[in-house]
Order: sequence, then C-alpha cells, then structure tokens
Amino acid sequence: MGSEGDRLESESRRSSVTLKDVAARARVSKSTASRVLNNKLGEGFSVSDTLRRRVIRAARELNYRPNLIARSLTNTETGMISVFGGANALSRFGNIYQTAISSLTESLRAAPEKYDVILNVSVQQPEASELPSWSISGAVVLGRCSSVTMGQMEMAGIPYVVINGLCGARGCSVVPDDIDGMRQAVGYLIELGHRRIAYAGPLPGYPEGHGSSLEDRRRAYLSELASRGLSAIDGHEETLESAAGFLQSAVLERGATAIVACGHMEGLNLMQAAQNLGISVPEQLSLICFCDEYACNVMSPGLTFVDLRSEQMGRLAAKLLLRQMRSAGEPRPEVIRLSERLVIRESAGRCR
Repeated sequence: MGSEGDRLESESRRSSVTLKDVAARARVSKSTASRVLNNKLGEGFSVSDTLRRRVIRAARELNYRPNLIARSLTNTETGMISVFGGANALSRFGNIYQTAISSLTESLRAAPEKYDVILNVSVQQPEASELPSWSISGAVVLGRCSSVTMGQMEMAGIPYVVINGLCGARGCSVVPDDIDGMRQAVGYLIELGHRRIAYAGPLPGYPEGHGSSLEDRRRAYLSELASRGLSAIDGHEETLESAAGFLQSAVLERGATAIVACGHMEGLNLMQAAQNLGISVPEQLSLICFCDEYACNVMSPGLTFVDLRSEQMGRLAAKLLLRQMRSAGEPRPEVIRLSERLVIRESAGRCR
C-alpha cells in the first residue's frame, strides 16, 4: 500500500509541474522556455544551442507536460487540429486513410500557421462525443464520426473536413468517385473481350461506417453490366469469407474470366488463392482492384488497379480545412468528388 501511495503521490507531483518550474530549473525566463518548448524560435528571437538543450533537459527531468486544456482557455486560436475516426479507418493495412492523413499532415505542417495534428485512435461508443476537452482550431474526419460529434461541430462552428465520407451542412468533404472508377474497370475488361465479370466484396470485419464506397462500387458494377447487356455473377453482395471458395464458385462453376475486387487486400487474397488452385493470372483470370497506389507496389505480378488517389485526397482536404479556418465569415461548404484513374499492370489481359 505504501509503495502504491508513493507512486500516486509522485505522479501527482509530476502532473503539477508548470512551465515556470521548467524555466527555473533551466535558469531562463518563462517566455524563453515557452518559445524553446513550442519551437517558436526565429522572428528576431534566437537562443544558443546550449541553452536550448538545457531547457529541453529540464523539461525531461521534471517530466513536464503542457496543459492542453489551460492552453485552449487562454488562446482563441489553439493551433490544434483533431482527427476523428482513426480507430476504424486505420485498422486495415495499406488503406487510403494512411496515405491521405500523411499527405494532409504534411500540407498542414507547411502552412504558415504551424498547426499541430492530434490523431484520435481510441475506440468510441457509437453515440459518444469524440471532441476533446480542450478547444480545437479544426477537425478532420476519416470516413465518419458519431452523429453527436458531427452535431457538436456544426453547432459550435468548428471548421472541419471529411475524407471519404459525408459532411454536414457547414462542413466540407473530399470523396473518391467510385462510380466512375468502376465504369473504367468494367469498360477496360470489356475492351479486353471479357463478358463474364465478377465482383468480390470486402473481407469480413470491414470497419463499420466506412462502407459507403463499397456500396457505390457494387451498385456501379451492377448498373454498368446491365447497361451493356451483361449479367452479374452471383456473390457480388457477399463478404469475401474465402478467396478460394469465391474462385471456385465464380470462376470454376460460373465461368467468370475476370474479377473486380473492392480493395487491394481482397485482390491479394484472390491472387494467392488462384495460384493455389492452379488458375493462372492473367492467362485464365484477369484481376482488377480498387487501391491506394502504394499498396499495389508490393504485389507481384503487378495488379491492375483503380487508383483512389489518396495522396491528392489528403492535400485537397488540407486545402479545404485551411480555407475554412482562415475564413472570418460564414463557412463555405464544399464537396469535392475526386476522379479516379485506371492504372494498367500485368494482372489483366485479353479474354482467352
């Protein structure tokens, strides 16, 4: 009990350390300590490297942590941007959000205002607020956030942008044009002579609330085939429980010569299963997937894919958010539908 009490007391002392304590330990003024720790040097203010290291060492020795709530109360413009939806959006390897958020952060870092981006990856209750206790200058939503969070941002007038999802009346969003992307994929396969084209849905466990793109792709698959007088292959409405089972049903039993997969992980699973079943790609089966370009670079043979242009998505989201935060008047809502492009590689060939 004594040791636990000592630990709690020690943690309490650390949490109460202030900027004034750090300045005293480093033997500098409070304003100098603040500028060093917040990287606000320049603009006529400079310190020696020795002094800078002394301030940082003092902060580490005292385990100094800036009080974000106090900082927000004393600053109308906090310079902090919160990113919501990370727990679900970033759960799949190599998805578009990882590239998009990297591109967005890079763009915001280059802005003269020097914003700090805070990524929230905690698991939230469906109807809980995701807003932090401190004030924020803006927000980024990956796919979707809770209805409570959206309502609070709209009511409080917090500038925000949604990547690959719907925004409210006062926000902005950047979404990929998955409908046109599917048209490009199906059109290309038809040019290659394919008439039996299947669609492979997502793997089980796809993050809830991030499936609007998937439904757009599936519906576009159905409408594009119908407009060309072709029939869909059964299984397009199901999750990809087994890549081998899907190939058995769609290719070996129903005669599909081409598959459009909803994502790169699904495409990779299908390619591996095809190899195990002795189905050669692209000689017997052509394969196209929707993907972030960087994820497709690790696959062999090279997967033909519909590039979602996630890097550009992040840059556009940053541009919209900066415009919203810099606007002194009413918000200027905008939805940008980003065109996709078909990147042709080795996994799709002429129907034989």
